[in-house]
Amino acid sequence: MANQFQQANLFELSGDDIQVTYSPSSFTGDPLFSYRDPSTNVQFRGSDIRSESTEIGELLTVTLEQIPDLRTVTFTLVLPVVNVMPGSSGICIQVPGITTATHTSIAGPVLGPQKTYSQVYLSGTAQAVSF
Repeated sequence: MANQFQQANLFELSGDDIQVTYSPSSFTGDPLFSYRDPSTNVQFRGSDIRSESTEIGELLTVTLEQIPDLRTVTFTLVLPVVNVMPGSSGICIQVPGITTATHTSIAGPVLGPQKTYSQVYLSGTAQAVSF
């Protein structure tokens, strides 16, 4: 008899003072993404979460900060498809998260790299829940 796996639809992750919760669906049907670090606590829903399917997984990007004529800061979570047993408490996963600072200036291109990156590995659980 074949296993009847379900794709995980709730991800609760943390690492290096960053906590992320993501669900591609919710009671309202919208995807939800929350991000918290020592200085930021924000929630995103729907089209505020940009999603792109790639060979390395789903790239989920949210904008954490926008300061005109200075920088835009985004956070991207890389999520693979995760299959879990129905009714289980989930599976432990570790995935990368990338913070990108895009440097801007009204005077034109900035000197040096226009984007800088920092990476964190987030660990936690992926599980299938009913909404």
